Amino acid sequence: MRTWLIPTLAALLSGTPALAQPTSGPAARIEGRAEQSITVAGKRLAYTAEAGVLPVSSAPGRQDASAGYVAYVRKGARPDRPVLFVFNGGPGAASAYLQMGALGPMRAQVPQDPQAPLPAEAPVAANPASLVDIADLVFLDPPGTGFSAIADDADKGFYQSVQGDADAVAQAARAWLAAAGRTGAPLFILGESYGTIRAAAMVDALRAQDAGLEVRGVLLFGQALNMIETSQRPDNVVTYPVSLPTLAALACYHRKRPAPCDPAQSAREAAAFGPAYLDALYKGRALDDAARAAVAARLEDLTGIPRGFYLANDLRISKERFRVELLRAEGKVLGRYDARYTAPRPADAGEVVGPDAFSAVSDLYGKAVIGQLARIGVQDPARYKVVARFAGEWSYGAGDSPFNDWPFMARLEAAMAAQPELRLFVGTGLYDLTTTVGAADYLFAQSGLAADRFVNRRYPAGHVAYSDDASWRAFVADIRAFVLAGTRP
Repeated sequence: MRTWLIPTLAALLSGTPALAQPTSGPAARIEGRAEQSITVAGKRLAYTAEAGVLPVSSAPGRQDASAGYVAYVRKGARPDRPVLFVFNGGPGAASAYLQMGALGPMRAQVPQDPQAPLPAEAPVAANPASLVDIADLVFLDPPGTGFSAIADDADKGFYQSVQGDADAVAQAARAWLAAAGRTGAPLFILGESYGTIRAAAMVDALRAQDAGLEVRGVLLFGQALNMIETSQRPDNVVTYPVSLPTLAALACYHRKRPAPCDPAQSAREAAAFGPAYLDALYKGRALDDAARAAVAARLEDLTGIPRGFYLANDLRISKERFRVELLRAEGKVLGRYDARYTAPRPADAGEVVGPDAFSAVSDLYGKAVIGQLARIGVQDPARYKVVARFAGEWSYGAGDSPFNDWPFMARLEAAMAAQPELRLFVGTGLYDLTTTVGAADYLFAQSGLAADRFVNRRYPAGHVAYSDDASWRAFVADIRAFVLAGTRP
């Protein structure tokens, strides 16, 4: 990780450089600023809302990109008030989803019935569960997203890699802290989806750039840290028991298990069967016919997929194939990011289908953020890039080799060992077919973290679990408890 300093926002905007500046590259600027107020927990509080961009560098003296932010800072905040940095994933997604769906002072409200038609735009109202009463919220947009930019001559390899991306976002976080006078505040980092990888890597980046910063908590929502272990390559046999709890929960939800059944209990039953299932898959051809038939029958009971399918497919079904098969008779395919949602099954559907039935819900948050930016004084908020497309591949590891590892959790555990007050939170949607509850459980099963150093929660919704109001309330309450626990003396 790089350790060079970057100028503070205050210095950049005043025109008085804190360090010698490169002569080209994106400049810092404030896009919009407004004084606002909100009622949280029955109390009215005032805050400043501000959107802007901050220069970041791929190397010393090479200021070749910027990162964006939308910050909500309580008026009269003490220097030691907690700061929660928040971002989504992608790679290439801005922070609109978590801002407008869960944590910002204004929240978009989407229909709660997965079968209900969606509006062209979601109504937006004050968020009574916003955390701005206990922490200042800084939504970060990685280089290329939001209002930020990557220069034409930038080091694309840097900004399209786990390490460079995390380093750049860490630079932006440090610049914001310096400008706000908050470098001594307890810090919390929340990432969703790919952003969970960024969050884990960002802990190292911040420590390398400024060892004096006090990171108290890392929050991962829809965690992807162990995706190299849980990606469903056909012979990666551990991935099938890992995904089984989600398949069982969905079979219950869609009434493909005998009634009565409870999705959460179905997931627990599937997890309990996991060791026997893994043993059968590990034995492969050595598994005798009677044992194979018994495993297939249990899989049928748990997932609603006929035992004949399992017998014909080596006792395996991928998450993608499950989307096609569960409601085949009804001519429907499940959503990927929230499998409560369905879409008509294309006539040519094979093992992989798309687009995702849940995507239109996510789009509502992307549309809602444009109105929110207008409310805080941004001119032409439509310039905001909710999703940015990058040319070329994203670098997760050190080159193309079968011997590579992506030890994101191991690096986070090392950081936690070096920082005794650093704690970890993981939240997962029960109906998420991308980053499953089983993958989160497997993450901790393979971890050496003490039980008092982490929190593992699941919610009855999908990858964007806060689209469901009950899950959103539980999610925000869990974050509130985690932040408060991390800031007590």
